Amino acid sequence: MKTLDIPKSGKCGVTVSYRSPFGNCQRMLVSPKNTITPAREHMWRGFGGFARAWGGVLTEEQRVAWNVAGPKVQSKTRLGSGPLTGQQLFQGLNSARACIRRGGLLLVPPGPVVFGPNPTGQLMLSNGEDGVRLLLRVTGPVTEDIMVFGQAPCSAGRMKRRNVSYLGLLPAPQDGMSDITDIYVARYGEPRAGEKVFIVTCQQKDGWEGYDLETNEIVPEKPAGQQAVATGSLTLQVHMHKGCTRDAQGSGSQAVPDPQASGEPGGPSGKAAVAEFGGGEGDSKWPMADGQLGRKAGLDGGGVASADAGAQVSPDTSCPAH
Repeated sequence: MKTLDIPKSGKCGVTVSYRSPFGNCQRMLVSPKNTITPAREHMWRGFGGFARAWGGVLTEEQRVAWNVAGPKVQSKTRLGSGPLTGQQLFQGLNSARACIRRGGLLLVPPGPVVFGPNPTGQLMLSNGEDGVRLLLRVTGPVTEDIMVFGQAPCSAGRMKRRNVSYLGLLPAPQDGMSDITDIYVARYGEPRAGEKVFIVTCQQKDGWEGYDLETNEIVPEKPAGQQAVATGSLTLQVHMHKGCTRDAQGSGSQAVPDPQASGEPGGPSGKAAVAEFGGGEGDSKWPMADGQLGRKAGLDGGGVASADAGAQVSPDTSCPAH
């Protein structure tokens, strides 16, 4: 819901404030079910360990060095950007290293890293006999760790990605392509044809992260030949009752005699025909409406006016014999 208020971001009680393309908005806080995952537990343990290490592991000289280096680094833009404290820089760099499973605690602040162009390129998707394959084009040498983030498969009409999750480090490229199928499927499963996949890559060194590079692609359909093979492998089973309808309903009445067996052409006649078409003298389960009866009578007898024309059947007019 759009609000008229000062810019806000984050949770306050049961209300979450955020910025949207349409202005300042608020929504109710909704706690999802079972959000504890192994990856999240790993980051929680690391973040708590770094907070304790700030006061229990670092020496005073090391803390002073972090306090000097922190204000020189600006935070990422949310509602605004500002200088970091020494502890924020210490926990931020060590948390980034813990995300990619780089062991060891940074005791002294490393110098800032100037990254070159991100060597990853366009996402390429294929849909063949082995399923959907996700390949990232690599246009240059990989000199740093490249983190790969992804979003769950979404509608092809979505133009802007939402939050992405860390999938793993970029696998070693082969022939200019890096196969990220395994790390993506392990997190979200195999995407279906017609869905869009968002991938974000980011360079990292000593906890410093470069700029995000986003790419997306729509999963193509399987080739026509493979679709035909897949369709031909299906076995359709038709369940059909063999016999009279009354036998299937458990009725004790006798079946209508077969006109072909008696050698007489045409359908059944007399009471058998009336019983077959639901027009019995008193045993019909589905009586026809008055208008339908008038039309039937008009067709059969020829002397009774149709009920649709507004004519009434006189009491002494008898229905023609069947």
